Amino acid sequence: MKNITILTTVLFLLLTVSSYGQINRKKDYFPGWTFHKDSINIHGISIGLWSFNDEPRYTNTNGVKFELIGVGIALPLIPRSPIVETEEDFLKLNQKPISERINGLSLSTSGTVCHCVTNGFTAGFIGQINFKVNGISTSLVMNLVQKQNGFMASMFNDAYSVNGLQIGLGNTGVKARGVQIGLINNSKNLKGIQIGLWNVNQKRKLPLINWNFRNN
Repeated sequence: MKNITILTTVLFLLLTVSSYGQINRKKDYFPGWTFHKDSINIHGISIGLWSFNDEPRYTNTNGVKFELIGVGIALPLIPRSPIVETEEDFLKLNQKPISERINGLSLSTSGTVCHCVTNGFTAGFIGQINFKVNGISTSLVMNLVQKQNGFMASMFNDAYSVNGLQIGLGNTGVKARGVQIGLINNSKNLKGIQIGLWNVNQKRKLPLINWNFRNN
């Protein structure tokens, strides 16, 4: 009787796990599909009109994501940067479900606004807001990333955590590890070098070049 009970329990667990996996298994599309569809894997080209921060889609693109319009055209009109300024706020944001993951290229006509993770290269013509980029992010006017590992380039770059290089007219990295190059560079927690007309970090304010190599 005891063996039957154990066997029944094991079978129940196996069926539960199997059913759960079937329910949550994402459907695969190749060579392309729209990223507006929820909970899918796109291998090749994903295409759509725009992405929004409040639309978690749990969609993965392995290849190229292309936004035909994007909402980056409105970014220069925002009253303040959405980039967080404290570790507490970043940890809260980190608990928010990732809307999209792009492994490859993320391209937008005007610029994307997305709680996305991009592993590769992301570019928007006017401006863009991303959650995390491992690689390169660039735009003409504004480039805002909560966590950037790699290279940022725009007229104005802003990140909570940046590990690598920022190049622009104005660069802000709350936690910056690497190099900032621009007219104005600002970091509350710098470990690296700032090169520009005016440079501000937790140690000092200096023209031309500033630095800090010690942990706070």
